[in-house]
Amino acid sequence: MVNISLLGNRLTGPIPKELGNISTLVSFTVEFNQLSGVLPHELGNLYSIERMLLTSNKFTGEIPERFAKLTTLKDFRIGDNNFTGTIPKLIRNWSNLNKLVIQASGMSGPIPPEIGVLAKVSDLRISDMNGTETTFPPLSNMTDLKTLERCKLQQIKWKNSRQLS
Repeated sequence: MVNISLLGNRLTGPIPKELGNISTLVSFTVEFNQLSGVLPHELGNLYSIERMLLTSNKFTGEIPERFAKLTTLKDFRIGDNNFTGTIPKLIRNWSNLNKLVIQASGMSGPIPPEIGVLAKVSDLRISDMNGTETTFPPLSNMTDLKTLERCKLQQIKWKNSRQLS
């Protein structure tokens, strides 16, 4: 199996941990459902995964540390959920990432400087993070960055970032 797409099916309950055993899975889309609970750390075993789209559910907890192993990931979207904690520093391992969407995810600042090492990111959307102040890290390594959208953070401070045109 290469693709699982369960977009907008009103599914409820947690993601089964057994999905982490599908070693051939490249795309996992469960956006616009009512799935809940923590993300199973077994999803960190999806060594071929390129797309993980989890937007608009009721997921809670933090991003599992085992997700550091998802080095083939190109598109990761977790907006409109109830996650806790901060954006994990493990994202520095996602060197193939092109798109990152963390809008109204439930997470808090600060945005880790590790985001700035993701040189292949062309679409970065981070907004509506909890907390009173968030510092946006330098983006000078993101030479492919084309979209920096809706960075509505309660208070935003930019550090040494290049101008976007």
